[in-house]
Amino acid sequence: MKVLDFLKSYPLIGAPLAGITNYPFRKLVRLFYNGLIFTEMVSVEGVKRGNRQTLKLIDVKSDENPVGIQLFGGNPDSFSEAVRVIEDNFDFFCFDINMGCPVKKVLKSKAGAYLLTDLKTAMGIISAVRKATRKPLFVKTRLGWDEKNLVYKEILKICEGEGVDILTIHGRTKSQLYSGKVNYDAIAEIKSLSKIPIIGNGDVVDLKTFALMKNTGVDAVMIGRGMMKSPWIFKSLMDNKDPLGYLKPEETKNTLFFLLDEEKRFRNGKYFLAPFKKYAVWFSKGFKNSSDFRVKIYSTDDENKIRELIDDFYK
Repeated sequence: MKVLDFLKSYPLIGAPLAGITNYPFRKLVRLFYNGLIFTEMVSVEGVKRGNRQTLKLIDVKSDENPVGIQLFGGNPDSFSEAVRVIEDNFDFFCFDINMGCPVKKVLKSKAGAYLLTDLKTAMGIISAVRKATRKPLFVKTRLGWDEKNLVYKEILKICEGEGVDILTIHGRTKSQLYSGKVNYDAIAEIKSLSKIPIIGNGDVVDLKTFALMKNTGVDAVMIGRGMMKSPWIFKSLMDNKDPLGYLKPEETKNTLFFLLDEEKRFRNGKYFLAPFKKYAVWFSKGFKNSSDFRVKIYSTDDENKIRELIDDFYK
């Protein structure tokens, strides 16, 4: 199936989120949606070195495809080598090149949004990955480093020229980070100019913001923070309903227990409560006494107690 045909069937996409879109969370999303979801971003240098923790991020299971693998780095040769390693060892749907992450650690490695300031290297990376794989190739980027240095048109031309299949555009600059208004006009402009499919990204958390993004004319919509706090958002939006209040209390409880069991299994029964707690808190939004529940969840490290708290809260 061609990528665009796939997107027509599944027009919502789960964004790559560091510390969130690991196997347990992706499996949870599969309870509600069968479209594309990305791994956490993966260091090409870590893949090259065979780093165990890096490779664990891309250990895609047979029961969760389609999954995309997002790569970040600043060296075209490292991308080429990482692509070969991944293709030889894992089964997945597509690659994505991160050209938008604004985190300082990523910028220091001349990766992510740093590439917005070095389009020559950006083109070299895209070219290297395109030559190394026949898998669908996505690029995820931002409008530019700041308002005075908008480069989204240049990036589009590079992507079109180097054979990229899909361009995802986050409607903010690097300087905005994750605050400030999404520039829907710029997203609409890039869609009108583009010869390849465009995915819109930025602040899609409910029906209103979903409609704003769709009105730009994009071919699909990527959801990040809205997904991590409501992984059922894909199903709710497809059902034309807001995610807040979409699940009944019993359904929310079962969702949390599912994720708790998956996190425990994924981490071999060790240190699984800390990463799980944030979901217990996030999913409680909109329910009565959620602030009190939040305090209780964070005040204990006993698994049985946490299960009791969840069970009592969602009665």
